[in-house]
Amino acid sequence: MKANVFVAIASYADPELPRTLRDCLAMATNPEALSFGICAQQDPADPIGLDEFEADPRFTILTRSVMESRGGPWARNLAQSLWRGEPYTLQVDAHMKFELDWDGKLIDMLESLPAEKPVISMNAPLFHYDEQGQLQRDFEMGVPTTKVNGWNSQYGWAPWFDFGPPNTQQPGRTRFINGNFAFSRGQWLMEVPQDPEHYYWGEEFNVTVRSFTWGYDLFLPSEVVVWHMLHTQAAPRRHWEHGQDVIQARNATAFERLRRLIYSDGGYALGPYGLGPMRSVRDYEIYAGFDFANKRAHPDVYTGMNPDPVTIKRPEDWRLCLTMEEAERLG
Repeated sequence: MKANVFVAIASYADPELPRTLRDCLAMATNPEALSFGICAQQDPADPIGLDEFEADPRFTILTRSVMESRGGPWARNLAQSLWRGEPYTLQVDAHMKFELDWDGKLIDMLESLPAEKPVISMNAPLFHYDEQGQLQRDFEMGVPTTKVNGWNSQYGWAPWFDFGPPNTQQPGRTRFINGNFAFSRGQWLMEVPQDPEHYYWGEEFNVTVRSFTWGYDLFLPSEVVVWHMLHTQAAPRRHWEHGQDVIQARNATAFERLRRLIYSDGGYALGPYGLGPMRSVRDYEIYAGFDFANKRAHPDVYTGMNPDPVTIKRPEDWRLCLTMEEAERLG
């Protein structure tokens, strides 16, 4: 059977990766129609066992040492490079849990949306395994909307995303693409590839604005089909273990690229990692409710209320915009 969903995963010495891959296959409607592009950043002293997947023709695995890693977007870019024309693509983290028939449900959702180029994304709700090894999921989160609860110069004016209230809009629009779960048509990988020079803070915002300017419309799923792991024990390893000097250098590069992309006139000068030709940054501001020049945003940005279908509907809506500090004071 020809593959029709390409699953892109970047893993950083993550012991959950094998369980995620097994679950992804076991819960799929058509597991034989899946293909996987994985960038496995391995610790040579303690590698994650992937032999069962390396022998499976559905899997293509690029192995890189954690010592040569340049961070998550770099690894995601490598995973995306393994796409071979599959009509759909799913980006997830290496520590996920899937619902039954997730692939069929996502394809049906995508094709039913009122958009030529949709992306389905959310900050996936949380699951964990309890002390007895039993799966526990936070159903009270519903399909969570995404809100901004941090936006300041310290992190290059990259908004920090958090869980908003459960979605009640159908179809539910969202302002942001979340890195741990995004589903679209395969061409998305070619039009909006991950910028390998980006880093952790600002990665999702970078992909969001670029996708929107390429003509993509952003939606929440109509139901939960995938969950993100809540790490209740020791924190997982991350690229941050390379030390503050590396973090600061990578952030400086990422924040400068974000400044050029969104906060200056240089957004079209970043080659394949720049703005798209179909919409402007101003169009995104009207849709999402941001006033980038004045570092202000509509209250809906801070609460997670959906665009309907845009946030700024009339000129007076700009006067409602608040700084992050003003929004915090108002609660």
